[in-house]
Amino acid sequence: MEHALLFFAFPVFVLSMFCMIVYVVYDFCLKPKILRARLVNQGIDGPTPTLILGNIPDIQKIERLSVKRECKELESDAITYDSNDSLSLDCCSILLPHIIQWTKQFGKNFSFALGKTQFLYIGDGELVREMSLCKSFELGKPSYLHKERGPLLGKGILTTSKEAWVHQRKTIAPIFYVDKVKNMLSIVLESGNALTKSWEKLVEAEGGIADIRVDDYVKTFTSSIFSNVMFGRYEAAEKVLFSKCRDLMEVSGSPTVVDGRPFSRFYPTKIHRQQWTLEKEIYRIIQDIEMKCRSEGESIIQTLVDGAKHGQLGSSTPQQFIVDNCKELCIVAMEVPGITAIWGLMLLALHPDWQARARAEVLEICGDEILDAEKLGKMKVLKMIIQEILRLYSGVGFTAREALADVQIGKKVCVPKGVNIWIWPAALHRDPELWGSDALKFNPERFANGISGACKIPQIYIPFGLGPRTCPGMNLGMMELKVLYAMLLEKFSFSLSPNYQHVPKFDVLLEPKYGVKLLVCRV
Repeated sequence: MEHALLFFAFPVFVLSMFCMIVYVVYDFCLKPKILRARLVNQGIDGPTPTLILGNIPDIQKIERLSVKRECKELESDAITYDSNDSLSLDCCSILLPHIIQWTKQFGKNFSFALGKTQFLYIGDGELVREMSLCKSFELGKPSYLHKERGPLLGKGILTTSKEAWVHQRKTIAPIFYVDKVKNMLSIVLESGNALTKSWEKLVEAEGGIADIRVDDYVKTFTSSIFSNVMFGRYEAAEKVLFSKCRDLMEVSGSPTVVDGRPFSRFYPTKIHRQQWTLEKEIYRIIQDIEMKCRSEGESIIQTLVDGAKHGQLGSSTPQQFIVDNCKELCIVAMEVPGITAIWGLMLLALHPDWQARARAEVLEICGDEILDAEKLGKMKVLKMIIQEILRLYSGVGFTAREALADVQIGKKVCVPKGVNIWIWPAALHRDPELWGSDALKFNPERFANGISGACKIPQIYIPFGLGPRTCPGMNLGMMELKVLYAMLLEKFSFSLSPNYQHVPKFDVLLEPKYGVKLLVCRV
């Protein structure tokens, strides 16, 4: 009997091993080559990838050369620039030099690989426009976002596709409709008042002018708004949650970077262990907050609880649906507006002429009266300034998609199933062919006639995302920025501190590495 079992078991084992080898060879060798060949046949070429790591070795080599070149330039530069106007707003070649090099070498659209994952980079404005008009559900979010970056992003509205995403969108988007956002204005004003009062005390204590690192103040402004909208309150538990989410972002790196090594997300490295620990802590905190908020007033988390009871949840449990969406909203609804606001203060400090124009508009419209939605709607100069800030420093990284089936983009390009698409707003928004010769300068006047008058192709202006998946919270984000700048400009004037270091950093979001420091005084 034992011999008979062994007789049958051995062929099954051999067959299983053969199938596994065939699968590995196809998945790691043949499939990437087939996808790349299909793109090349459409005129889309790129750097030749290695067998296992793809183009990761090329990226590392280009980055090392870029760092060496920058160091040599600094050593040979005998001139020290004291003027704030010397700050360059062209951060792309510093942040991702390989994207810039490959664009010069292969054109605005090219292919590359991170490990076995194939990418199509799109920098051509016409193709981005076609992407924005594509309504196909087969153009979803990349699977690596909830695999490689699962602890950070989970399976919420940022990472899901098809029916699961539709349900999440229908659950969350109505909360941020224009009429609902107007009702949130009192929360935004309350947070703005707290910030201005804290700055008034600092300025007074410092004898009329204070050197302020604005980051923590601005993030407290956005976090208190988000907390009140999300949970109906702003207490110690929420502060702990936001701190943990920030820690998780810090250890996660960019959500668009794929490690490339097979099964790397399962390696028990120090970083992975930190991510797993923080993920569990955040899960527990959100669960506790959810239980406490059920008996309180209307809030987003109650909407998520209701949404978890019905509809398509995909592979998520009801509790995962609540936790992952809550966690993702912490990033997009709290961190992104805060980082954008910080960059905006830096740009306004660099340009006192626009600061003065916006202040004059605020004082003319508001006078001694309290801000309201009608007054905010009349602030055209402030709107232009915010649109220009969002063009240069929207805070977001890549707009990423994955072809879940073969997807036709316009008439020229068919994206094969399994290929990921990257669009980089930072580069797209600085393209002189689309924005004119002053694309690298801060010039809000370009938006005097709206987005259509600012660039050749309006659809390439994507600070809030692309196509059907634009950020549902953009109305609240715009209101937060308007209120913050209006309240600060009404009371203060500011310039860049001599201690400010202009070093953009791209991790999960595009942030100032050493924060933004301003010299602030009363008007």
